[in-house]
Amino acid sequence: MTDPLGEAQQEFLRQALDGGGEAVRRIREFGEDYLGIARELWKLVESRAASEPGVSPQAFRASLDHLHDGLKEKFERLHVPVFGPLQAQQQATEQLMAATLRWQRASSRLGELLSAAATAAVENLVVALANAPATAPPITSLRQLHDLWVDCGERAYGEVAHSDDFAAAQCKLLSAMVEMRFEQRRVIEEWARAFNLPTRAEIDAIHGRLHELARVLREELKR
Repeated sequence: MTDPLGEAQQEFLRQALDGGGEAVRRIREFGEDYLGIARELWKLVESRAASEPGVSPQAFRASLDHLHDGLKEKFERLHVPVFGPLQAQQQATEQLMAATLRWQRASSRLGELLSAAATAAVENLVVALANAPATAPPITSLRQLHDLWVDCGERAYGEVAHSDDFAAAQCKLLSAMVEMRFEQRRVIEEWARAFNLPTRAEIDAIHGRLHELARVLREELKR
């Protein structure tokens, strides 16, 4: 039995729903989630039809309930209104979540590169210890071993840090951090407006006016 929900259907769905707008974005995300749930259901049916060991009726029913709950959650999220008194707050929160996800991905990518540098440092240390020249003084103390480890680590980190991938990862991480910080402030301001509280922008405007009035007053007193 083959999986009827292959890459062709996914590509068709992406092309059919390609476009802007909040409604289209929600439908596209729901379609992708639905395909994932349908694929898991198909695998479950295949395992049940093949009578694989370990698939008891209770486990089969529990898996069905899990898929049902997941699909119900997707439908509920699809039909959450994007209008009303909390429209601005909801949109700001969604954009913050998207910015946070981009930051997490950028941070993960940079972590992968740093992990690769650490692995290369260990490999360099092993090679240096195994292929030490006969004329080199033997390592007889932890201090000498530590110095060799530092040299191997700096060499490995230097190779990674001067690569284009590392520069691009740092650039994406910095951009994502700035964007996430901006979206955090925007969410706070939107919720402050919802509860009729002064926002940071309004307070900054008041401070600017006070400084301007103080400057004008000082100039008048000098006359």
